[in-house]
Amino acid sequence: MNIMNTEDQHKMTLKSSRVRKILKEGGTCFGTMLRILRSPHAVALCASQNWDYIILDTEHNDYDLETISNFALAAKYEDLDLYVRPPDKLYHQMAQMLDVGAEGLILPQVKTVEEVQKIINATKYAPIGKRGVSISETVTRYRDYSQEEYTQWANSEIMTIIQIESEEGVNNAGKLVSQKGVDAVMIGPADLSQDLGIPGQLEHPRIEEAFREVILQCNKHGVAPGIHFSNLDYMKKWVKEGMRFNTYSYDSKFLKDAYHDCLLKLRQ
Repeated sequence: MNIMNTEDQHKMTLKSSRVRKILKEGGTCFGTMLRILRSPHAVALCASQNWDYIILDTEHNDYDLETISNFALAAKYEDLDLYVRPPDKLYHQMAQMLDVGAEGLILPQVKTVEEVQKIINATKYAPIGKRGVSISETVTRYRDYSQEEYTQWANSEIMTIIQIESEEGVNNAGKLVSQKGVDAVMIGPADLSQDLGIPGQLEHPRIEEAFREVILQCNKHGVAPGIHFSNLDYMKKWVKEGMRFNTYSYDSKFLKDAYHDCLLKLRQ
């Protein structure tokens, strides 16, 4: 019988990012967003279907810190990444969500280099950033790690994803993604179309030009371009065009679509 010694068990407990590994190897990731599901069982459910990551949306929904921590602990035992989208880019929101176990953050409405620098300062430990040190028991699953081990792991594995959702953000895309510490972009097409004055017109030439500009700049700087769609045809089109960090739909829409399709077939 091959029994691991205590040191081997200790070294195995800090989780590596599935998404970071895939993107580093040039691959494409697919995740989905949660808005209404409250049980950590949702983590195992999504993992069972082989999603690469899930996002808890606190920008537009009402997940609290206790729920995030419960989801994060469940995610430590599954091979998928759990990210949180905070309501804003404030230090206490970003750092605290990482402290309770988020494996990366999706930062909304990023427009300037100054905002990116604030994000990196809040999400990375020195010498990269200025995040305050607190070793999370959720992240470590109550195992003991030195400060050096923990902070080095966090700086190398936690994902920082910015959202470009405005004309200003698109115009600054090259500067934004050239900042050290940015791992991926997730375009917000609804907000971007609204800012461009073409709300909801996701096939308009102006918004498609913006998508392509973000892809171009990301590829120049070794950052994964990505987007969030709830339309499968749009998603397939832009994956072919080079999007690699791709968030498809969200839980309530999956449920509504399944209910609608099944009931339609039953009533026929």
